[in-house]
Amino acid sequence: MFDLTSDKIPNWYLALSMVLLLIQKFFFGEPDFIGTFFSVLFPLFILFPLFAFGLFGGADLKIIGLLGVCFSFKDVMQIFVISLFFGLLFGLAKAFVNRTFFERFRLLFLFSKNVLNKALMKDKDLLEQSYLEFLDKETLKKGCIHFSLPILLAVVTKMISGG
Repeated sequence: MFDLTSDKIPNWYLALSMVLLLIQKFFFGEPDFIGTFFSVLFPLFILFPLFAFGLFGGADLKIIGLLGVCFSFKDVMQIFVISLFFGLLFGLAKAFVNRTFFERFRLLFLFSKNVLNKALMKDKDLLEQSYLEFLDKETLKKGCIHFSLPILLAVVTKMISGG
């Protein structure tokens, strides 16, 4: 609800959620310190490049970390892949409704070409500009989706399918 109403998920809410989930897991569930540690942190390390390039929000990254308390590493990665699918559907729908699909694709292509050129030239400023900064504010607002919703739908899908 925070993400949908204010475009932000407060850190205090994520921290409180983490504390409550850890209390529940270690006092009322199966205490697996090492497994939980890797299920929380390893997906964050894998997904950090998406955040660094501005393709993924910080709160979304933290939510994926929170899922590591409740699910195994394998389940968290499956949820992430499923959430990408839902995010793609939401993004495409929004791009078609706003008639910005081809413009966004063109801008993504230009940004990717720019990053590739910087990488080939071994430019030290490779991570200086994110995709979100590459776009103007109006284009950015038209294409922005709240990724917390695809993550929620992925968790529900995983639970329904027997995860």
